[in-house]
Amino acid sequence: MVAGLYGMQRRLRSLLEAEGVKSFESVGQPFDPTRHEALATVRDFDGAPGTVVDEAGRGYLWNDELLRPARVRVAE
Repeated sequence: MVAGLYGMQRRLRSLLEAEGVKSFESVGQPFDPTRHEALATVRDFDGAPGTVVDEAGRGYLWNDELLRPARVRVAE
């Protein structure tokens, strides 16, 4: 059953990619309000202020247009 679910997930992902839907990486990038939705700020001494520290939800683009913003936590 698990193998079947993974197969369905792979098939759905390939179908979405064929239609131009792709995810984008946010961790380590500067916060961009046009691509990110800030959920919280975090005291992060390793990163520069305004840098995305963690993703709570992945963001997606459809033919290079924002489909869903990434839900992120940002360093203070």
